[in-house]
Amino acid sequence: MRLEQPQAIRTIFFDAGQTLLQPYPSVVEICQQVCQRAGLGVDLSRLKQGLIEAEDYFYRQVRLNRHTWASEQAINELWLGYYVSLLRQAVDERSEQRLYELARAIIEEFEAHTSWEVFPDVVPTLEVLREHQYTLGVISDWGISLGPILRRHRLTRFFDCVIVSAIARHAKPSTLLYETALQRANAVADYTLHVGDSYIHDVLGARSAGITPVLLDRAQRLRSSDVDCLLIHSLTELLTLLELPGYDEVPS
Repeated sequence: MRLEQPQAIRTIFFDAGQTLLQPYPSVVEICQQVCQRAGLGVDLSRLKQGLIEAEDYFYRQVRLNRHTWASEQAINELWLGYYVSLLRQAVDERSEQRLYELARAIIEEFEAHTSWEVFPDVVPTLEVLREHQYTLGVISDWGISLGPILRRHRLTRFFDCVIVSAIARHAKPSTLLYETALQRANAVADYTLHVGDSYIHDVLGARSAGITPVLLDRAQRLRSSDVDCLLIHSLTELLTLLELPGYDEVPS
């Protein structure tokens, strides 16, 4: 699938998690580090098993409350339950209070920019887009910590606006969140792209506001024939979609 009239695109929005940023070094390693600082030795294999339980908890809770990401309190409660669920399977600790203390410490750890890394294709791609004078923004289901994380990674210099669900009080795939981004960027939906890794939250959400969605599949699990939207496997391929000169000089 090709982008019709790529020269008409003037604004591009990006999701944050798994699009611009990923946990560093990994979720389970960060949990292990927090536990070790608290005097608990935890095996990574047990944490990985706990992660299975935590992911199940996560998706159950998100299905029960689709507005979770629109509230900082609800986001914190979700992550608290998530990490307690993970630790309960992995840590030889019978005190619920202790598990909750560890979970809060992990949440604080993820609020620091040092627990996140920028994908290697992000800055080179954003630099090319800036050179071609696109209006750029972020639309993300995240808490208030996202702004400082982006600043500390020197990414805010590329963006004209950052729309965070916990601040906007709307969560993906709400049309209102995407319309808020359009207003903040002074953009027209017909001339706008949104790039993200979730079909439901990014593709359907953007499409509901009239924005052309681009699904980012970094794991390369999908082919173009599998989806009804534009598909890329790295941000570099976005430059190909836009038919920009010099795109092949950007590392993927």
